[in-house]
Amino acid sequence: MSCNQNKTEKIWIYPQLELSPKIEEYFGTKVLDDYHQLSDLKEPKIQIWLNAQDSMAESYFLKNDLLVNYRKRFHNLQDRTVGDISLLRVSELSQYFYLRYDALKEIDVLFFKEGLSEQEFEVYNPSIDYPENPNITYLEPSFDGNKIALGLDSKGEFTTTIIIYDLESKKVLKEIITNINPDFGGIEWLPDSSGFIYLYFPNIDPSKPNYKKESYSVIHFLGDNPEKRTPIFGMEESYKIPADNYPKVKTGSSLDKYIIAYSAKSGDFYNSFIASYKDVKMGIPNWKPFYTTKENIYYDQGEVRGKYFIYRRATPNGNEICQVDIQNVNFDSPIILAKGSGDNPITKFEVTKDYIYFIREKFGVEVSLFKINENSIETQLTLPFVPGYASFFGESITHNRIGVELDGWTSDYVRYDIDLKGNLTKEGLNKTTLFPEYENLITEQVMVVSHDGEEVPLSLVYRKDMELESKNEVFVYVYGAYGISMSPFFSPIFLDWAEQGGILAFPHVRGGGEKGKDWHLQGMKGVKSNSWNDLISCAEFLVENRYTKKGLIALYTNSAGGITAGMAVNERPELFSSFIAEVPRMNPFGLESATSSSSTSYMEYGTVKDSLEFLGLVEMDPYLNLTPKTKYPATLLMPSSNDDRIPLWDSAKYIAKLQHFNTANTPIILDINYKSGHENSAGYDAEIESYARIFSFAKLNMQR
Repeated sequence: MSCNQNKTEKIWIYPQLELSPKIEEYFGTKVLDDYHQLSDLKEPKIQIWLNAQDSMAESYFLKNDLLVNYRKRFHNLQDRTVGDISLLRVSELSQYFYLRYDALKEIDVLFFKEGLSEQEFEVYNPSIDYPENPNITYLEPSFDGNKIALGLDSKGEFTTTIIIYDLESKKVLKEIITNINPDFGGIEWLPDSSGFIYLYFPNIDPSKPNYKKESYSVIHFLGDNPEKRTPIFGMEESYKIPADNYPKVKTGSSLDKYIIAYSAKSGDFYNSFIASYKDVKMGIPNWKPFYTTKENIYYDQGEVRGKYFIYRRATPNGNEICQVDIQNVNFDSPIILAKGSGDNPITKFEVTKDYIYFIREKFGVEVSLFKINENSIETQLTLPFVPGYASFFGESITHNRIGVELDGWTSDYVRYDIDLKGNLTKEGLNKTTLFPEYENLITEQVMVVSHDGEEVPLSLVYRKDMELESKNEVFVYVYGAYGISMSPFFSPIFLDWAEQGGILAFPHVRGGGEKGKDWHLQGMKGVKSNSWNDLISCAEFLVENRYTKKGLIALYTNSAGGITAGMAVNERPELFSSFIAEVPRMNPFGLESATSSSSTSYMEYGTVKDSLEFLGLVEMDPYLNLTPKTKYPATLLMPSSNDDRIPLWDSAKYIAKLQHFNTANTPIILDINYKSGHENSAGYDAEIESYARIFSFAKLNMQR
């Protein structure tokens, strides 16, 4: 490779790797894997090739003046928010626990307030006991507020370490919990706060075929030996829980009389079980089947209040909030408390002592807030502005206090308390950072007609004075998987692109949840092509309506969004100036056909064991569908060497093949993260560096 400052020469000499084709045949169809040897990441020559690729990426960015400018600008933006509160938790007793950044010590420190109006106290500085790993990434107080579970940075490993801080004795307890991953299942405190339940992973060696499998929930009482690990759910053969599912347990409040357990996997709906708390605490739970996947109950949207179970279930017309009697369960004929619609589905709800609060999201970007009183009467609450995102905090069935967090594309995150009359007042604990330079930005929501006539929501952010002259540079962020909506978020770093004169574009493609469960189903498995066709339609809309032109559209995604974005680039490479992806899934067929399959992701993409789903996997695979002698846009993949969900070879294969096939004078870069896992947790500087590379790459490769 030869490059200088802000312009790249037309000479790209990539690290060489010979083809090692392997043919796999399923149901009479042959699939060619050109770079199969990359699957063996421990092979010395593969390590040499990967290191060479990463060195090439470092060389590309090393003397890039544009990167330096972005790095400085992003540091200035982020420095305004350093010192803000993070991981804020409110106990049942309305105690506040949170981290606050200490600029002198350069770490987050645990703070505590007895109540919102009470004095703030510094509680725990983790660098005293853990000088080599002082970063706290998880926080969960007990129901009585006397103990706080703290998770230390996993540093890219799959599991982390949990310590318990005792607020009364002002010290860390002796027990240390290992083999736990809070992303898969955190600390579930027992109602009386005498201990907790957590998901234990006995197999954490990524080189072994049973990696992450055969997990089960254990109960731990404070003061016991943490190695004791008394199984509480998941090891019973009679429940027939698959080895790659996650047998998790959920607790809700100090008043819990029942405990709910479920068999977690990819997807929204799980099989669940229920037992009395008394039996669970005694270690002899009599788990009984509760609800199954056929009830379409969202696994994270159910709450026990007294003798009732209140839950959210998926329906074709936008979801419902329902209620059943636990002692006389009838999920076929529940009491329906609230209904959504296809364009404005119910997406969240929370329960307090006497009320139920819930959220409707129009097309996933316009939030409205509602309250159901003790007489089941629904009222809409007045919000201070029209937010694009909302979530609740501080709720419990033990009281009627509750708060809501509001956010939007151009509206910074603010927390509000909701009084009994439904009025919202600013909580005030987390100060809002002012960004006056973004006051001239506006948002626009348009509906784009896709390939089959379906209307796809498209969110745009740009300056008020922007002209539709086909010269605007567009930065597209797309996802479209697992029913996850591309909800509005306030990011000073992203908004910088719009403030500098560009356009931010967020296509809400099928595979997400913006129009309810059906929107997700229309972007899964055999109909996954809807996801990238929706994206292509949105890009074409921007060109046809003079927002921009071909060659001025940078495409960014992460994780599962790699399928949507990668296939859009494969089918319409001329539309995009660059393709950038963090920890992306680029070879879903390879992952699902591997012996160490990625857990239950087949629920989203399909399995090679089914003839139709197999064909869908081949069709959606960006790696398999690259075309020889094609001009592809500049490409930057940023995988992690410690990713527990998507192995490094997934991106490596795609890059190797793309470098071989590409006939355009565009850079094809593999920038490997050797410090973090699937989630980048390396801290402020690492986040800034990552975004500086992403946006400078997008800017540098605009084809004017």
